[in-house]
Amino acid sequence: MTLDPRLATVVEAARSKKAFRIRLLDVAGLASFTDVFAFMSGGSDRQNRAIADAVEEGLKALGERPISSEGAGNGNWILLDYGNLVIHVMDEDTRRHYNVEGLWSAGRELELPAEVHAVPESH
Repeated sequence: MTLDPRLATVVEAARSKKAFRIRLLDVAGLASFTDVFAFMSGGSDRQNRAIADAVEEGLKALGERPISSEGAGNGNWILLDYGNLVIHVMDEDTRRHYNVEGLWSAGRELELPAEVHAVPESH
């Protein structure tokens, strides 16, 4: 199964800023307010902001803007709400402490696309 372009854009943008532990959970039918959660981690508040900015820019290029966003000031947990897609960018301590993923463990894990590594051109 391949991800829809919007979710693939989220993953690609997050990876471009070295996000780790990226997970996508399909919670359609389980949550009344969204269909998919995206979870990802950064190593610092600054990296979390860069990840969230990259994701927002990637989705903006597809014509989408968040309904709301929270947490960029602090940076340890940034939430981008796109209605049927809610994105969480967190540091590992915050992610472990709140365990939002655990609350939605009945959701279906979506397979991430393989990472694309640039192959150096031979001259």
